[in-house]
Amino acid sequence: MPSTGEYPLRLVDFDVPEQSAPAPPPQHDLDALRPLLEEVLAELKSFKRKSERVVVRTNGKVVFLRADEITWVEAAGNYVNLHVGSESHVLRESMKNMETRLDPELFVRIHRSAIVNVNRIRELQPWFHGEYVVILHDGTRLMASRVFSDRLDKPIA
Repeated sequence: MPSTGEYPLRLVDFDVPEQSAPAPPPQHDLDALRPLLEEVLAELKSFKRKSERVVVRTNGKVVFLRADEITWVEAAGNYVNLHVGSESHVLRESMKNMETRLDPELFVRIHRSAIVNVNRIRELQPWFHGEYVVILHDGTRLMASRVFSDRLDKPIA
């Protein structure tokens, strides 16, 4: 041994067996699993479903609103106004949070201050520079800004 505290390095050759890629499973096994996978996927989608009702506390009482009853949502600072028929309910929620709570199949954001139930839209009138006037069944007229107007393509299709 050297007196410097170094130890000699011994090189050893090892035989490493070559690994081949595993064989793909037979097609009949995949076909047998397909119904099970579709069932699991459908169940996971149902868990992901958005809120079907919104709870609003007003005047000392708690009101339960079904999401499909909401005609449109209007921003009001740190609050939102939920328009349900001829009534309006105030909820302390941001528009961004409200948008994520509502089902995207049923609601579309058309402006930084408005989210609309697509089933309540009567007509869309083109406006200047890619904007639209959204007219609801109750006659309410809302502006869809250019930024959000591309989201209206889904209900039209």
